[in-house]
Amino acid sequence: MQTSSIKGVFLVLIMFTATLSGCFGEQTKETDEEFPDFQINFSPPNNAVLNTGEWNEFLLVGEGRAISVPNNVLLFIDDTLIPNGYAMVEGNQMNGKLLPTPYAENVRITIVENNGKGESFDMELANGTPIISGAEWFEKMDFITSVCSDSSQCGGYINRWMGSPNPAFERAASFFHGHFEGLGYETNIMRVTDTFSITEPESLNVIAWKRGKDNSCVQGMGAHMDVAIPGGPPGGGTYEGAYDNTAGTVAIMLYAKAFVDIEVQCDTFLALWSSEEEGLRGSNAFANNDCDYCLPQDKELRFYINMDMMGISYPAKKANGDPFPYHAWSGPDIDPDVQDVAITTILDYVHRDVLNAPMDMRIEGEYGAGCEQHWDDHYNLVMDVHEDTFGRSDHVTFRNLGAQTIFHLGAYDEDYSAYHSPLDTFDNMIAEVGGQEELEKSIQFVMWAALIEFMIADQTPEIRNVNV
Repeated sequence: MQTSSIKGVFLVLIMFTATLSGCFGEQTKETDEEFPDFQINFSPPNNAVLNTGEWNEFLLVGEGRAISVPNNVLLFIDDTLIPNGYAMVEGNQMNGKLLPTPYAENVRITIVENNGKGESFDMELANGTPIISGAEWFEKMDFITSVCSDSSQCGGYINRWMGSPNPAFERAASFFHGHFEGLGYETNIMRVTDTFSITEPESLNVIAWKRGKDNSCVQGMGAHMDVAIPGGPPGGGTYEGAYDNTAGTVAIMLYAKAFVDIEVQCDTFLALWSSEEEGLRGSNAFANNDCDYCLPQDKELRFYINMDMMGISYPAKKANGDPFPYHAWSGPDIDPDVQDVAITTILDYVHRDVLNAPMDMRIEGEYGAGCEQHWDDHYNLVMDVHEDTFGRSDHVTFRNLGAQTIFHLGAYDEDYSAYHSPLDTFDNMIAEVGGQEELEKSIQFVMWAALIEFMIADQTPEIRNVNV
């Protein structure tokens, strides 16, 4: 009696299991059809939406197959940029990320098969949340420059004159230090006492390090966080220093956030310098002192990108309708008649081919200030992007050590009347360019240019110290 019951139950279970097995088998087959061997954001490419400015994940299955992307899309494998935008599957599958610029249009992605034939997909684009955005920059600028009683709403990190001592500068440096440290960087405050004279101040830098795959080389980005001292020329000094150089300071803070998700080839420093206004004393202290977080003397210094006075530049316009000038100068420019350094090629490629900047746009008249080597060709050129000897900021420290450099800045001197004056405020920046939206567009453009320059230069072996 019990044996018969057990047999009956067993037969029922077999039949039930077989039914379930059939159902599961059909589900697996349908799943395979829904998710093909090329996916973007977990969707078939014909149904996928590519979000501009932000990370998009992709999967490509099949050894020997390859993906090719256009110039306006950055291709990452294992969080490392592939500069030529072409990668082949090694093994069974490849997982990666796509980063279309916020300015990407008409994106066509091609999958190349083993036999050399390809299939192209014209992607649907949507505005994403850029990993570097003018909106986030604006919000942080407003927080840093605003003064109020609620410290959660405004920081009031102004009056950042480098002196001995200046509590306002110390407080701001501590805030900036906490930003990098909170993102996981090896971060230090570097102090060098040069003199006890307030007119020749000491140096206090914030240095954040990200370790690279190759510990024999080093590279970096930076901006000076100090502002022109009261009474300083030509405008009498300032207290917010919004344009010169809170703008560049905030840019470096945002780069630190973006670089968390990027692997770099060489050890990389992100730095906020002091005493730039007093003779590049902060960057020189970092470059020429021996400490655990100073510039290593036994590693090749490949390149450095400098951010100083940014945002009042193309595509923003002056009151007369002319666009503000946009400057990006590479160096060293040893011979004005020839290209001296490989980073110049990257500078031109990023603006011309990736961002599609108007390289030949000119105004009627001339700009108040411009390049040193090529004034005859560039005096009325909006996109002043080329090799030049122009100095006046911290890139000179590293250029003097043989590094290839890029220096970004916008309007200055005659093109920006608030230069080094109490009028250099965040509110004045907004007014100069015609409103918040215009300022966000202008700063976002130059920040993306420098971001892409850095990522390509990081993966370009031809970028070498000129003294090597």
